[in-house]
Amino acid sequence: MINSRALILTGILLLIFIALISKLFTIQIANHEYYSLIAERQQNKPMIIKAERGLIKDSDGEVLSFTADNISFFADTRMMNAARIDSISNIFSRTFNKPAEYYSQLISGGNGNVCLEKKVPLDAALSLKKTVIEGLFNQQDYSRIYPYGNLASHILGFVNRDFVGVEGIEKTFQNQLVGKDGYYSIERDVIGRVISVDEQISNAAVPGNQIFLTISKNYQTILEEELAAGIKKYGGESAVGIIMNPNTGEILGLANLPDYNPANYESASAESRRNRAITDTYEPGSTMKSISLSILLDQNLVNENELVNTENGKYYIKNVPILDTHPNKQLTVRGVLEQSSNVGMAKLSDRISDETFYKYLRDFGFGNYTQVELPGEASGFLKKPGAFSLVTKPFLSFGYEIGLTPLQLTAAYCALINGGNLLQPYLVKKIVSGSGQIIEETQPKKIRTVISKSTSDRIKNLMIGVVQNGTGTAARLDNISIGGKTGTAQRLVNHSYSSSTHNSSFIGFFPAENPNLVCFVLVNAPKIGAYGGLVAAPIFHQIAKRLIDSDMSLVPNKNKIEEKKNLADQLIAEIKTSQAKNQTSFANVSEKSLTKPETRNFFSGNVSAVPNLISLSMRDAIAQLTELGLKYKISGTGKVVWQSLQPGSKLVQGAECIIKCETTFKKNPAGLN
Repeated sequence: MINSRALILTGILLLIFIALISKLFTIQIANHEYYSLIAERQQNKPMIIKAERGLIKDSDGEVLSFTADNISFFADTRMMNAARIDSISNIFSRTFNKPAEYYSQLISGGNGNVCLEKKVPLDAALSLKKTVIEGLFNQQDYSRIYPYGNLASHILGFVNRDFVGVEGIEKTFQNQLVGKDGYYSIERDVIGRVISVDEQISNAAVPGNQIFLTISKNYQTILEEELAAGIKKYGGESAVGIIMNPNTGEILGLANLPDYNPANYESASAESRRNRAITDTYEPGSTMKSISLSILLDQNLVNENELVNTENGKYYIKNVPILDTHPNKQLTVRGVLEQSSNVGMAKLSDRISDETFYKYLRDFGFGNYTQVELPGEASGFLKKPGAFSLVTKPFLSFGYEIGLTPLQLTAAYCALINGGNLLQPYLVKKIVSGSGQIIEETQPKKIRTVISKSTSDRIKNLMIGVVQNGTGTAARLDNISIGGKTGTAQRLVNHSYSSSTHNSSFIGFFPAENPNLVCFVLVNAPKIGAYGGLVAAPIFHQIAKRLIDSDMSLVPNKNKIEEKKNLADQLIAEIKTSQAKNQTSFANVSEKSLTKPETRNFFSGNVSAVPNLISLSMRDAIAQLTELGLKYKISGTGKVVWQSLQPGSKLVQGAECIIKCETTFKKNPAGLN
């Protein structure tokens, strides 16, 4: 009995021994290469080193977006015991000033890999990375940092959890920013500790390229703060602001309200993330009048001092009423722009053919993409001549039956005042590698010439009058000349125009004689003021004032501007106007002026001698010559430096006087004419 049991036990042991020998034979000899490969993979695990995402900087090199190299720590609950849990909890408690029970409960109550601390800054993580406890491990967990919070959020955009750009520059330049991941071949011991690194087959990560923007952090801050102050003061659903260099096309600031923090994009609404400056189209209202008048001037269809019958502020085209806020019997062409007369502009627009009007508007960029380096841009809406109705052209002339973006209008105004050249707006100044090598540098790009330089000079001069004495007086500064145009447009509510809600805008430029900055302001549905001259123009005033105070290079030669009481004060052909009446009609809002036009006479009694015009402004010189019955020709802009008729010589009615004008401001060397 005992012998049989011994034989059975011996047989079992023999079978186990044979099985072990068989398994060892399989591992060591039959499948040696297979198991050697598994062992090698366990010991020599590759490590992917994520490339650092490139920086985004402003024009002065200020960092607006960067990547923080954070570390996240995990515990594998399957490898935990009481001693390990206790050790990990105590170490993390001392490091992060949390109760040890907090970490022990995380580990004990978790399954699989439990995150103990997420996105720990590298300096705080260094000591923890040296801690070797089986089941405790860490991994890189990068964070995209936007150090100035909401600043320039609609320009920068953001990245998602996978570090892929979703909106803004982060999206457009994703391939430039990502860099190239590195690869390390690492030998580890049985519990995962690094023993050595094989440098021969390892490659370091290459960081992404740096994007330098054209925007200035200083300009952007001022723009955003003043838009926010304006919304607080006047109310409104939203606001847009754009600052551009009219001579290069550089966007120096672009802001939308409401805005959001790119680092917390998930908590932001789609409404606050929308970049209205390029995605939303709107009917611009009276800011379109400068465009329309430039077409008339460029086609030699009007003269600034020509009188227009403005029908006491009410005019009908096929039973469709066109109304002015200020009823005037007559206005000069200059006065039509300054007093923002819908009636006058509608009547003048009849001189332009449908095809010519359409071509100019297309050339100004309406109905086309600007190609700015931001996703989601809208092309806008512009009717073709074949679709014009009997009222399309007059309504187009003062900013209705057209859809455009704020950026399109700003680019068009740059062309109005820079000599007539439409330039492509751009946001990226240059792209630089991690080693500092310039990969790409943006140069100003002229798209086309829209109007002549002489037309540009004339319309610029007219827009100076709008600010000095017209509807834009709230934009004036006492130490620099400003030009610009107000805009007020009724908004569509339930598919019809409302007389109680408006888009209020102002677009201005300075120094007016030789502009190097254009600023656009739009407030949607302000609760106080309504008119562009009462809402957007004061916001522009504050922006311009702060920009000039903070950047002396904007206006190197500040001169005290002696403002006239009103625009018509400079032109003896201007007609007195009556008090304003608040009248509205569908899609038909005229601007409200802060001043009442008057008439000034330079001379009393008979004058028999030619006056001295030297040092007078061009407008004052024209007014004097017109009052004396003299013809004139003008060369240049600014103040009079020479006149062909000698001062004090005998005055001959109908004689022609040639005057030469020059600006006192230096020419911008970067200007494109």
